[in-house]
Amino acid sequence: MIKTTTSSAIPNRPAFTPKMDNFKVSLSYEGLSLKPGCEQRSIEELKRDYAR
Repeated sequence: MIKTTTSSAIPNRPAFTPKMDNFKVSLSYEGLSLKPGCEQRSIEELKRDYAR
């Protein structure tokens, strides 16, 4: 038998992350916007918000 493998992810390839300005423009074209609280926050603020 022939072994076939399919892989959707290419190894050693970084994940695509859009620049925030480009992302905001893209959202505005679709009539969407980010929440006012979704601006860049520090790690300490995020830890405080998501602490259990």
